[in-house]
Amino acid sequence: MSTERCLSGQTPHSTFDHPGPDTVSAAALASSVMQPLAMSASIAGVCAAINASGRSPSMPMISTFGVIVVEVVVAVSTAIGSLDSSHPTIASAQSNITDVERTLNMGGSVLRALRDGLYTLTMHAPSSHDGLVASLMVTALTASVMAQNGDRAGETQLNIPLEWQVKDAPIRSAAEEAKTFDIVDGYAIQLVAAEPLVEAPIAFEFGPDGRMWVVEMRGYMRDANGGGELEPIGRIKVLTDSNGDGQMDKAQVFLDGLVMPRALAPWRDGVLIVEPPYLLFCRDTNGDGVSDESRVVASGFAGKENPEHAGNGLIFSLDNTFTCSQHPFRFALDGDALRAERVPPHGQWGVAEDAQGRLYYSPNSDPLLVDLVPKTYAARNPAQMSFEGSPSRAPSDMRVYPSHLTPGVNRGYQSGVLKDGKLANFTGACSPYIQEGAAMGSDMQGCALVCEVAGNLVHRYRLTEDDGAVVATPADGARSFWTSTDERFRPVFCRGGPDGAIYVADMYRGIIQHRDFMTTFLRTQVDARGLAAPLDAGRIWRIVPTSSAPAGSSTGALCTTQDLSKLDVAALAQQLAHAEKPVRTTARRLFIERYDNERDQVVIDAMRAKLRSDIAVTTTANVHLILEPLWTLSACDAVDNALLIALFASDSPIIRTHTLRVAEKTLASHQLITLLERALLDTNPQVRLQAVLSAGVLDAPLRLGILEHALANDVDSKIMRSALISSLSGAEEDMLASIVQGHALTTDSVSARAFATEFFDTLLDDDSGRPQNSMLTNMLMTAAAVAQDRPWLAETLLHRIAAKQRLNAKEPIQLVASMEPVGWIDMLQQHGNALTLATPIDRNVFWPGREAVSFVAPKIARSAQMSVAEFGKRLFSNCMSCHQANGRGLPPVYPPLRGSDIVHGDPTTLVCILLYGLEGRIEVAGQIYSQVMPAASVKSDDEIAAVLTYVRSAWGNSAEPIDSAFVAKVREETKGRQRSFTAKELGIEATR
Repeated sequence: MSTERCLSGQTPHSTFDHPGPDTVSAAALASSVMQPLAMSASIAGVCAAINASGRSPSMPMISTFGVIVVEVVVAVSTAIGSLDSSHPTIASAQSNITDVERTLNMGGSVLRALRDGLYTLTMHAPSSHDGLVASLMVTALTASVMAQNGDRAGETQLNIPLEWQVKDAPIRSAAEEAKTFDIVDGYAIQLVAAEPLVEAPIAFEFGPDGRMWVVEMRGYMRDANGGGELEPIGRIKVLTDSNGDGQMDKAQVFLDGLVMPRALAPWRDGVLIVEPPYLLFCRDTNGDGVSDESRVVASGFAGKENPEHAGNGLIFSLDNTFTCSQHPFRFALDGDALRAERVPPHGQWGVAEDAQGRLYYSPNSDPLLVDLVPKTYAARNPAQMSFEGSPSRAPSDMRVYPSHLTPGVNRGYQSGVLKDGKLANFTGACSPYIQEGAAMGSDMQGCALVCEVAGNLVHRYRLTEDDGAVVATPADGARSFWTSTDERFRPVFCRGGPDGAIYVADMYRGIIQHRDFMTTFLRTQVDARGLAAPLDAGRIWRIVPTSSAPAGSSTGALCTTQDLSKLDVAALAQQLAHAEKPVRTTARRLFIERYDNERDQVVIDAMRAKLRSDIAVTTTANVHLILEPLWTLSACDAVDNALLIALFASDSPIIRTHTLRVAEKTLASHQLITLLERALLDTNPQVRLQAVLSAGVLDAPLRLGILEHALANDVDSKIMRSALISSLSGAEEDMLASIVQGHALTTDSVSARAFATEFFDTLLDDDSGRPQNSMLTNMLMTAAAVAQDRPWLAETLLHRIAAKQRLNAKEPIQLVASMEPVGWIDMLQQHGNALTLATPIDRNVFWPGREAVSFVAPKIARSAQMSVAEFGKRLFSNCMSCHQANGRGLPPVYPPLRGSDIVHGDPTTLVCILLYGLEGRIEVAGQIYSQVMPAASVKSDDEIAAVLTYVRSAWGNSAEPIDSAFVAKVREETKGRQRSFTAKELGIEATR
């Protein structure tokens, strides 16, 4: 609502004087708002009194309040608009600026009090009509004075229907909160720790001695504006259960003075800590429990400005790497150090792992994504646009079932977000956990738990496998596993403990949405229900089966526990067979850290012998009996060819697959080739897939035969095609030669064309690091060589070159070859589809010495356009968490922008998407995307024009720039729109 119009839409007659900015003094500016603020304070008091009495206010009273609200908004907005530090009057009266700021701050408090009063009056309004008017006043007031970063231009955020409104949200003690819990039959919730022992816990890990290391992100959203977030008040605490009763009773601050710490992981004699921008290694060298030594292991972690989209997680994975969520690197063991290895940065908050070493993520509305193959393979080829199955969406049912009204959801005003006042589908999914252990019982074994912070619940999925994919189905029917009626119950982190129980960190905060994305709809409720408090609370709970502790246990432990830090390597080797995965993981890490090649050879020999004997008795249910010691031996360089051959004879395809992964790190090339050739003939497609992935470590000529075999026999599989592209990195020209010689792609099929399309696109990639002129020459020569005997292949190749040239654009792109391609000119004299495609391509191909086509120098943007694109590049940093710095996106959740037909298409479509957001199904590079895209965080015409100009010219994109006048035109034409555009409306809806 405009601050210059009252509810009727007419300009109100103001009873207050508003000094103009040209004449105002700092003192006058302060006093100009005192009169309306004083009246507003009185009105707020009346509202509070009425609310306290429970009486219903009259309609004239509500209307009067509304008019005064508008008057206050006008006065304060005018005052704020007059605060220009460059104005000579203000500049010459610096001593009065503090008074002005103090006055305006008071104004904000009074306006919030007014807004809160009117919000509560809607509860007591004498009729639904009166309540609606009061509700509209609240909406108008909030929109006028408290626009939030998450608001979308032109989108109306209607207030909550009366029947969905929550009157209050009391702050509860841990004992009181526990009474609000509801969990499925057979399980119970127990308190492990609460304030003041712990505050704002957002992650934790268990040390080998059973103590709990906790990350306290105390700086997160300390008020509704996110003020003070970068204050150094974050901490790492160590919690101890000193009396063995199952509850933590002692807390030691290991490290404080941190800014927004995000993750930790015990390592060697210290702990790894993510404090943006660093990964730190911190130690206590004198035994007092406090860190006194810290060094930087790696840098590049985001998370200070935007804590929702930055690296976290840091779990020690089965393959002996520290793996993160939403970070482009993992950290592999390298002697006493860690080595960064590039990976796709998908995920959001939290990462989990199953017994097979597959990784799981929960990005907001996608409760469970899983990497079907190790994601290092997906990052191996820099020109590969996406990798099928990395990640893969496990569930199709995203519904959740809160046990109370949950209107405090950031986009709760949008259709379908709430159902009967409750969150309908995941919107704040985070920190998945896969239960792998016996102590929780068979009903929980292999299940996935996913936290949903906005819905105050934890949901459970059962995981099954279908043709190599993981499928997640709701485990508890039309209910969620664990729910609470306390709005401050915020389950943000989930992990298994060494005692067999499942532990959950409850941040216990009213505000969980970061300021960068908070909407006015949510902010109104935050202030009305006092959700900014408390700031010093936090709980850690554990889930146990109701038949929990074994007989004689006084600690509540579900299984026998021991201090792993006191065990030698022989005893640690025994723990690798432990039923509980958290115990196995810690034992494996400690074994690797303590192993001595000379001292512990007897232990190694015993482990190898046990591996051989366990092969025959290992099933999918106990596959850890092989995988844990195998990866332990691999990290100790204690695996030999004989052991791998024995393991590859296992009946389990899981074991055979992991054997290949270890072999690629261990065997000499000729030994690896022999094993991979056997694997290519395996009856299980997952084993054949791994053979292709592992072949990528071989020198280019050596891997070619393996890849040719897979291309001829397994090309129908999408994930196999992705594996082939990954393993062809660095061997592309060898494959082109193989194609020309008739060793590859000899038979036409839909799958062969699909592979060829993806392969040729990687060759044309601008950021691949290859000399493009030479590659283009080879591609044109390949098209000429196969045009006669494999015209389908020549057509596929030419289609990709034509797409790169943008032949339908106003100014097609000229490609430059390094020399005249052999056979190209001869092919132009032939007939058929290849000629039809080659002719327009040829008009836009140049090589040195060619006379028929003139060289076209690349267009250099005018300086003004260059500055716009550079400005747009800086603005694009707001988009990188989803679409990535290289424009490749994060399939299958966020689409790529590089090479996108939508990006190169109608600029009106792009402006509409950035202004209002996009809903519906679109197809980009053969992948379907359905994630809702919000309106852009950039708002002005200049900003939108700049970021679109950058996107349309980066990463090899070549569309025309967009200017601010065009954006303004589209904005005017769509003025009044109050919802996102649909893909169908914009003509970009996927057709399959």
